[in-house]
Amino acid sequence: MLRARLSNGSFVLGIDADNVRRLTAGQPIVVDLGPMGGSDRVMLMYGPTLADIHRELTAANGAPLPPAMPLPSTDETH
Repeated sequence: MLRARLSNGSFVLGIDADNVRRLTAGQPIVVDLGPMGGSDRVMLMYGPTLADIHRELTAANGAPLPPAMPLPSTDETH
């Protein structure tokens, strides 16, 4: 996985084919943003639908989560 922080403060996470295989095999990827100056961790997950991901997260959390919502679409490429 490529990890970088841009001069504007944005984080970039680039996934390769091996990462895609892991995600589609039900193996979430956790990225610690600390080494890049962040203060959080990000979990990348894959599921055929948002509902599938929501069910998996609810089971892992052991408690109900808010409804799954897609990110708004954007034309921003920077």
